[in-house]
Amino acid sequence: MILKGLKRNALKKSIESHIKKRKSQAKGVSNIQSLAVLIDASQSVNVLSVVKLANELGVKSERLKVMGYKEDQKEISDDKDAAYYNDKSFGVGGTVKSNSLNEFIQKEYDVLINFYSESKLELDYVAAASKAKFKVGFAEIDNRINDLVIGAANQNTNLFISELKKYLKILQII
Repeated sequence: MILKGLKRNALKKSIESHIKKRKSQAKGVSNIQSLAVLIDASQSVNVLSVVKLANELGVKSERLKVMGYKEDQKEISDDKDAAYYNDKSFGVGGTVKSNSLNEFIQKEYDVLINFYSESKLELDYVAAASKAKFKVGFAEIDNRINDLVIGAANQNTNLFISELKKYLKILQII
């Protein structure tokens, strides 16, 4: 229990550190070549709708990466559509132990969609630490993490997608 508390405190400090260091690179994105999506796998998120969104944005499927957080999972396994991580993917000091998660964080994507509406430290850490140039998310999450905040309900995927496309066109990213 003490180790879990230490891990949570380390993650909180890391989130704050990443937020303070981050500078938005939205101007560096003229069109979307690569897309990353961070999901809360405990919520019902249709990964196929995410793939459909990527196609609509002109991103090839091999340039799309979906990472999901599974809370309270003893074993995690990746499938062809997404990779997953859990609490065990982090060390006591808040370091990332999972190779696939570390790779996801370190890769520079043009856009990261933080597709979760309930703030959880493990999701917020990955969103804040990501090297993505432009980050999009829901209004319920810490607004300092995302460059663009969309106030659509998580259950209404179609509304979120249409709003996202509208704002990306306004920003001349697509």
